Amino acid sequence: GPSGVNQLGGLFVNGRPLPACKRKRIIELAACGVRTSDISRSLKVSNGCVSKILGHYYRTGAVEPKAIGGSKPRVATPEVVARIAQLKLEQPSLFAWEIRRQLRAEGTCATSGTLSVSSINRVLRNLPSDLRLAARRGSARDPPPRAGAADCLGTQHPPRGSAPGRHPQQRNRTVFSSQQSEALEEEFQRGQYPDTVTRERLAAATRLPDTTIRVWFSNRRAKWRREAKQKLEAGGAGDSLGVEGTGWGPG
Repeated sequence: GPSGVNQLGGLFVNGRPLPACKRKRIIELAACGVRTSDISRSLKVSNGCVSKILGHYYRTGAVEPKAIGGSKPRVATPEVVARIAQLKLEQPSLFAWEIRRQLRAEGTCATSGTLSVSSINRVLRNLPSDLRLAARRGSARDPPPRAGAADCLGTQHPPRGSAPGRHPQQRNRTVFSSQQSEALEEEFQRGQYPDTVTRERLAAATRLPDTTIRVWFSNRRAKWRREAKQKLEAGGAGDSLGVEGTGWGPG
């Protein structure tokens, strides 16, 4: 039945040619000298459709339309569709262009009639749901981990402090003796950045590794900066209090 109405109010079936009686009437009116626009309005057929029918008649002398579906042979035959589905199931990771290349190499389709990539994608979308589900499950490039591999992964120890229910392991703090602390503090008063010779002398006197001495000086400099900042802030607060006291006190 009619599936639409054109701009002139005529009914048409989408994708189907005009009835033979109307096609003959168009040719008869044109043979009588009626203009294309007048034929279009009289029969309520679009002007483009009238021109196409007349052009086909003038070229071939045929009133009947071309074969429905076009003059090109159908390439997506049931055999080709079955082969596409088989390739996708055997190798789910194949892309459409890879399937096209495989079809051409096998000679499943003629070289001039090989399906386009978009046509192959359309075939894949129209596969039954169970086939599409099987292809989708295997479409990942990386294979799923084996059970043994999962067990091995489960035995790996997490990073420190990341395991739930465990407390992060604390670093071992070096306990300095009074003689070591005095030697390090005396050297810090001389200079906050000891060179290699000084560190070697300190290591020999305190029997501490060079790494420990570097860390001690780094921590001591941070402490010194923190104390200096606190003194500066305390001095600024004292000055502001003195100014306020001078402003509000009796003159």
